[in-house]
Amino acid sequence: MKKSKPIIFFCLLLSLTAWFLPGCGPQARKPVAGSALGQDMLTLLPADTSAFFVLDWHKLINLKPIETWLEQKKELETYQKKIEAFQLDFKKDIYYLALAVVGEVNKPAEAVVALANLKYEKDKLIPAGSDSQKPELETYNGISYLPMIEVEGKAMVCLAFLDSSNLAIGSEAAVKKTIDVYQGKTAHFLSNKNSKTLVKDLNTRAITFGWLTVPADLVQSKLSQNPSLHPLSKVKYISSFSDYKNSTYLNEIKLYAEDKDNLKSIADILTGFKSLGLGLGAQTPELKEVLEAIEITTTEKYLKVFISLKEEQLQAITKLIKEKSQKSSSPQPAGKSQA
Repeated sequence: MKKSKPIIFFCLLLSLTAWFLPGCGPQARKPVAGSALGQDMLTLLPADTSAFFVLDWHKLINLKPIETWLEQKKELETYQKKIEAFQLDFKKDIYYLALAVVGEVNKPAEAVVALANLKYEKDKLIPAGSDSQKPELETYNGISYLPMIEVEGKAMVCLAFLDSSNLAIGSEAAVKKTIDVYQGKTAHFLSNKNSKTLVKDLNTRAITFGWLTVPADLVQSKLSQNPSLHPLSKVKYISSFSDYKNSTYLNEIKLYAEDKDNLKSIADILTGFKSLGLGLGAQTPELKEVLEAIEITTTEKYLKVFISLKEEQLQAITKLIKEKSQKSSSPQPAGKSQA
């Protein structure tokens, strides 16, 4: 009986672990180049961020289709050499890139900030300059930043060196706000309980994922002239992700609204557009196949539009678009119009 106690205790512990573990994921933390997750980038964004887009650069650039595409685009070698001049290997050293709008989306561009998670050498990123015009680093709360573009003595674009893994680029005001978040002086995006709950619906392990808080006034003014699209004015948030798995491209968009009936109305509008497209594209098998692959579903919280395309499907569509473009741009014989 004594020997069986440790076994019983171990089985009980294993059962409890199996019960609780699925509900517990890794907690977001400051991103460290090489080990960071996509969600970690959100810890560098201010709590009042209204839109963001995160790209897993390391995953994207090392995909076989992207590698093949880069080999074909010889003109890109010039940009690759410029990156290498900063002692950066664009396939190995860069991990995540992010773009965000701090505050309201419809405010001036001073609210935009870009983030880069990478392995870099600070001295290599600072332009050498001449003896008389060497760039001068500014300091804010102990963190240095480099004014890159100045207009009338005001720094319009700055590069901040947050730590050995993270850079911030934006206006001086946006960069300083990011530094405050990095140092824990102000709350980050995931500190907001509402934001944290909504982000749980995001696929933060995808190649790209994004979020937008829809400015109600702006949308309503744009849709006011078309009553049939009025349900779209009730959308509060939009999220998206794109990924690539098993030679298949995955894309998803979610629309969030408080009223479930409103989501159903939007689903009806989008389904109508899909049916119209199928009717118009009936003579084009490639287009019809893509439209048929679009899935439109609703839940209590959101409407989801999802599509998955095989590599060959995307190639067929790309070829079709290229042929249509070449046909429309080619000169027509005198007296004849384009079909």
